[in-house]
Amino acid sequence: MRCALTLLILSASAGAKDLGTWGNVFEPAEQDMLVFIQDRLKGMEQSGELERLKNEATERVKKHAVRPKPVDGLTRALKYRAFTFDPTFTVQETITDMQGNIIARKGDQVNPLDKVPFSQVLYFIDGDDKEQIAWAKQQIAGQTNIKVILVNGNIKETSDALDERIFFDQSGVLTRKFGFEHIPVRISRDGRALKVEEIPVREGKR
Repeated sequence: MRCALTLLILSASAGAKDLGTWGNVFEPAEQDMLVFIQDRLKGMEQSGELERLKNEATERVKKHAVRPKPVDGLTRALKYRAFTFDPTFTVQETITDMQGNIIARKGDQVNPLDKVPFSQVLYFIDGDDKEQIAWAKQQIAGQTNIKVILVNGNIKETSDALDERIFFDQSGVLTRKFGFEHIPVRISRDGRALKVEEIPVREGKR
């Protein structure tokens, strides 16, 4: 590296002029960064610090995987409320299949429920709320076409408690889409729309 640097300096100075001395000149004394990093990592490995940092990072990943960030803005349902969610949307660009056949034109109003069979019942709950866990357990008993979605809580613990595969509403995408504010929530098909129900678990098992 030093030879290459010397050749580069000599090549660059071949046509340079002597402008005199404008300040003190020092020999470069910077430590090679790669050597510094290697020495630092070696020291951390010998002291056990590297292993500790690796274990801490692994635990953070595991913790976030089973307990993602809770969905903000939701509270426990105190009274029953039901409303309709219409999934109809406006097509922004004409959609065609692989053969060029038009599936939907730009500007068309499309309701996915007219095109795709949907009979699932969705349950949104707080996995840290024992009463909501008990309510969900009663709701899904004997049912197969259901999906339990957490807005808060530990995915593994909730899955074990309900003996069911659990999903999580990451970043509150579904919560915002359906527009509910209180939990637990049950969402089911109602004709060409979806029925969204906020259900207080202490007021009876609807």
